[in-house]
Amino acid sequence: MQKMKNKLIKIYNSMTIGRKISFIYTCVFMVMILIVSIIALLNMWISYTSMSKNEINAAADRIEEYISEGKPIDKSTIEELIDNPYIDAMIFNRSKMPNKNIGTMKNPEMFPHPDTLDKEKDGDSYGRNNVANIPYMFMHRVFEYNGDTYEILIFRKNTNENKALYLCLIIIVITNAISILVAVLIGKYISRKILAPVREITLAAESISLYDLSQRIDVPEAKDELQTLVITFNDMIARLQENFNKENRFISDASHELKTPIAIIQGYVNMIDRWGKDDPEILDEAIDSIKSETEHMNKLIQQLLYLARDTQGKNQINIEKVSLSEVAEEVNREIELTKPDIATTFENETDDAIVIESDSHLLKQLIWIFVENGIKYSGDKQCHLIIKVGYMNSQPYFSVTDNGIGIEKEALDKIFDRFYRYDESRNKKIEGNGLGLSIAKCIAKQINADIDVKSKVGEGSTFTVIFK
Repeated sequence: MQKMKNKLIKIYNSMTIGRKISFIYTCVFMVMILIVSIIALLNMWISYTSMSKNEINAAADRIEEYISEGKPIDKSTIEELIDNPYIDAMIFNRSKMPNKNIGTMKNPEMFPHPDTLDKEKDGDSYGRNNVANIPYMFMHRVFEYNGDTYEILIFRKNTNENKALYLCLIIIVITNAISILVAVLIGKYISRKILAPVREITLAAESISLYDLSQRIDVPEAKDELQTLVITFNDMIARLQENFNKENRFISDASHELKTPIAIIQGYVNMIDRWGKDDPEILDEAIDSIKSETEHMNKLIQQLLYLARDTQGKNQINIEKVSLSEVAEEVNREIELTKPDIATTFENETDDAIVIESDSHLLKQLIWIFVENGIKYSGDKQCHLIIKVGYMNSQPYFSVTDNGIGIEKEALDKIFDRFYRYDESRNKKIEGNGLGLSIAKCIAKQINADIDVKSKVGEGSTFTVIFK
């Protein structure tokens, strides 16, 4: 039994979803139609049984009433009282002639004798019996009149009812077979209809490649789970296409950024090779330029490696208790020492040190990114930076405010994209490659913080980092 069960489970698991839907639909339909058929047959049987009982009882009542009136009874009288070709009767006077039968049947010896029947203590007894392969329903009644005990046996032939039930059974079997066939076809149609979007998804997935992410699936009108699946799939492909485009732009921009310093270095090497070997001035200029471009290229490579490691989740982080106010104040002192032409202000909104769980190295790097960004985009003004620490809605934060050129509202969502440089057409002389804020976003994510930007064109920007 267990082997058979395991085999059936294995067969079911090997079916396609379409066949499973068709199979389940057909099984449910079969069970429902089987229940309806059984109920129909049962109702017919109960109806015929009730009709037979009513006819038998009516015949017995008429016979009993006739005897109780003291009238003589014989075979012809009984036939008149019964008035039903399907009913026969046997009547015994147990007090005077216990074994003498007054009845209507031609061969009474073929019918069961009252002494062979199970009798109820009170009331009439009913049963079924076959006489010469003919089905009968019978009733046994005992009553007394004028000191004599009478027994009545009424037999009703059920041939027509049984034929009707048998015919009904055949019709139900044929109807069920046709219905099951129709259910199988409908189940296949429904499964095809339901799974059509799934097949479209499969075909779209097979046709999608890294070089063609433009495929989309038509969204079905029905607002069901499949519509949600199609919308989700289309959104996923759109996100993949967007990310793929970003990666393509990233590779293209990285190649462009690396090509420039390499071209400069190659140009100075060629200049030295041609006529700079014996000219100290040209040699010094070339060496300084090569060193500068090498540093720029090294910084760019380090930034690219950081972003690549972040994408793969391989950047190391050392979480410990860190004083946010001390780190921010240290950055402020370093600005004063290394960049004396920059005006800085440090503000601590609380008298106590603000201690957070973070990576001190990454935290310091994050503050410096906003500082350098503010310095680069200070414009023609005297650069003034404000570094502030405190609490915002009970959450520690730091902010860096500059008085630079500001950022237009439409650009605020793009400034954290890789290689994006705000208003590059007007700021070609500003150094940088557009990776600083991208790295800031990665660092903020690593140390579990959010970045908020507020800016006004011509007045400056404020970058606020709120720790969760």
